[in-house]
Amino acid sequence: MAAISNIGVGSDLNLQDLLDKLEASENTRLDAINTQATSYQTKLSGYGTIKSVLDAYAAAAKTLANAQTYTAVTPSVGSESVLTATNDATAVAGKYTINVTSLAAAQSVVSKQVADQKAAIGGGTITFEMGENLGTGGTPTSTKTVTIGSDTSLQGIRDSINKAGVGVTASIINDGSGTPYRLVLTSDQSGTKSGFRVSASDSAVSDVVAYDPALATQPNGMSQKVAAANAALTINGIDVTSQSNTISEAAQGVTLNLKSLGSTTLDMKLDTASIKTAVTGFVAAYNNVLTAAKTLTAFDTDAGTKGALNGDTTLRNIQSRMRSMLNTPMSDGNGGTITLSDIGVEFNIDSTNSGSLKVNDDKLTKTITNNIDKLKAVFAGVNGANGLGKNITDFNDSLNATGGALSSATDGITTTLKDLEDQYDATKSQITATMDRYRAQFTQLDLLVSQMNQTSSYLTQQFAAMNGTSTKK
Repeated sequence: MAAISNIGVGSDLNLQDLLDKLEASENTRLDAINTQATSYQTKLSGYGTIKSVLDAYAAAAKTLANAQTYTAVTPSVGSESVLTATNDATAVAGKYTINVTSLAAAQSVVSKQVADQKAAIGGGTITFEMGENLGTGGTPTSTKTVTIGSDTSLQGIRDSINKAGVGVTASIINDGSGTPYRLVLTSDQSGTKSGFRVSASDSAVSDVVAYDPALATQPNGMSQKVAAANAALTINGIDVTSQSNTISEAAQGVTLNLKSLGSTTLDMKLDTASIKTAVTGFVAAYNNVLTAAKTLTAFDTDAGTKGALNGDTTLRNIQSRMRSMLNTPMSDGNGGTITLSDIGVEFNIDSTNSGSLKVNDDKLTKTITNNIDKLKAVFAGVNGANGLGKNITDFNDSLNATGGALSSATDGITTTLKDLEDQYDATKSQITATMDRYRAQFTQLDLLVSQMNQTSSYLTQQFAAMNGTSTKK
């Protein structure tokens, strides 16, 4: 007899419904594992949040642990029409009087007039000799050659020079006359070291581009419009020269950008704003840790729900250690101690924000203005001793190191999740095997009952037929 594809059809029993209920019952074992996995995954996510805010807190502490944070300066220029100034982290506080007597300039020469810029002139090569004092016996420091391309016109000569990248840029100007086109050659760099001499292998080309600074008058009519020149200035009476109008390190860590001749002052002031920003950033980062911890450990009595790390001892211990570090007085380097409160960082004591930090702006401003060393001692340390900033970054590193509190907690959860995954797969296989067994048994039952029903029907028919025959007799 062929197998019955729909269980219960042959026997007219509701076996499929019973099989579905058995499978649902078996799957509750998977539901329990999924519930556990979800709980651990939520906890792992909670630890991820804590790690993120702790890393941000450590980064803020690291900034305050850096001694350069407390020497950061910002430039104030008396006359920005004379110069502007920028600085890097190595700049120090100081006051300067600057007198700019000369600006650096790039040499520029102009050819005689040419009637047609597209008319052929000549080919061959053009040689550029670069160096200082070439007109008074100076020796070229570099020599570069340009090969004129197939276009030998004034335009072609210009393009060949520019493509060669010899340190001189060529351009053409139109002066509006009957023979308006003139070739302009300009050094790419300012300063006397970027002066140049030009010669050409073709006499017709030489008649346009050649220039010899040793000659007062150029035979071909080329003329110098701008002489190569260095910038010259005095800083607090000290002479300074530069090949460029951008001057670095004349004052430590400062870059001057010269704009015009004249005198001005430059005051490198302590950057109190950036220091205050670093402190307020530290306070905000600490409070962010508390906010995240509060959310993750919360318990809603009305809804009966709780945060992912509610009752977690690891997080509670981390918070306790953090607060302990902030409450520990730091050495002032003179045999005494300093607390956060002394420099203008205080604990909130109100019921809403209890335990969080706040900035006493007046006290912090006075500390930065009048006693920056006190602030530095708290966070960066003094006399070789660690400051609070280093203690905090070391603590955070220890949490994430192998065997550290956070590392161990997350590794433990990850291991548990892997075990649950394995348990889920094993249970799933067991359920599949069990249901396959039930299905085979139900199929056999269906077939057996179906056969019995058929036998019963056959016997009933036979008995009925026998009764019919007996009645006729």
